[in-house]
Amino acid sequence: MTSQIFKDRIVGELLPIYCNDPSRGLGCEGFKANWKKVTDVDAADFLLALDAGLIRHLGGGLYRAPRSRASEIFFWAGLKSVSPRPVTLWVEPIITVAVLSRLHFKWGWPRDLLGTQSAKWEFDVTAYLATDLSNEYVACEVKKTVAELDQLVELMQRFAADSSAYEAGKAAKEKNAFNKLKGLKERRASIFWAVGPGGANRVFRVTYADGGLVTFRPASVDALRYPGP
Repeated sequence: MTSQIFKDRIVGELLPIYCNDPSRGLGCEGFKANWKKVTDVDAADFLLALDAGLIRHLGGGLYRAPRSRASEIFFWAGLKSVSPRPVTLWVEPIITVAVLSRLHFKWGWPRDLLGTQSAKWEFDVTAYLATDLSNEYVACEVKKTVAELDQLVELMQRFAADSSAYEAGKAAKEKNAFNKLKGLKERRASIFWAVGPGGANRVFRVTYADGGLVTFRPASVDALRYPGP
């Protein structure tokens, strides 16, 4: 059950910022609450990140962390032909911001080394070492369900073991997994972290070998701790 504090902040603060922006002029009447999709853990960590300034409001309901390559938005507007136009809460960005909170408060990452959306949009959350601000040290992907999280990890491991298992034109979920593997190869993140709702997660140390071989070694969450500069 999602906390009342979170609901009040969404409805009383963030929703009006999004809906009433002059570029949209939606009004808030069409908001469709889907609270059951947001866990208390994710709601609490989201608010912690928001209040700690880990993300900054740029205006119009767009929010950005220091190392972000793109802004986050927390609502989705439905069909214009429906009146009032439906507006729903977008769950994945809520979890994304909650992940920033965990990296900062639990694992000690300085806020200025954290971002959302990687260079080519492969990963939802990124953490960098101060000595290398171009290549992620932690590459994190967020999924809205545990089933999607497990499927992503399974596909990435399959393609890492045998890249010929992937064929262009396959289903979107397979293309998505292959692109993430490609992003790991290009920038050689040390840690891959897959996160789902309610704190569900899989942590891997990643190693790279000649010939494009990528190996995922399951790790504890301690691998997420900030290693220093």
